[in-house]
Amino acid sequence: MLAAALLLALAAARDGNIVIFGPDKVGAMLRQCSRAVPKPGESGWTPSAADVARLEAKLPAALRLMRPDPFARKELAAVPQGWLRQYVGIVRGGKRYIYGNFMPDTIGLRSHWRDQPIDICDGGPANFGAEYDVAKDAIDHLAFNGMA
Repeated sequence: MLAAALLLALAAARDGNIVIFGPDKVGAMLRQCSRAVPKPGESGWTPSAADVARLEAKLPAALRLMRPDPFARKELAAVPQGWLRQYVGIVRGGKRYIYGNFMPDTIGLRSHWRDQPIDICDGGPANFGAEYDVAKDAIDHLAFNGMA
């Protein structure tokens, strides 16, 4: 399992579509205008590439469960590849979580998405957020834009 996580971390690092923000960006990441977000915590932390790789490994199965309709399944089939991904660590109740903000790589955000959390109003199910519980190794919150 550790070897698989390390391979995923290396692939993610080469992907170029990932940014991991420090704790100072938690508040901005949790301000989304058209989807529900997880509760804020008492502090933040900076996830590693290996932490993010574990989240991304769980994402396809979680998306299939949450979006069983054929159109969404087809649209989201390649996630996380082809999506811009922003991550931040949240500490809530002494537990570590990672929140990810996902946007298709086709929406023209190349100029500033690495510097600031992006908030896309509406945008449909291709824009979504996911929260990963590090200790449980599970995604426990998924929300899609326009469906808050």
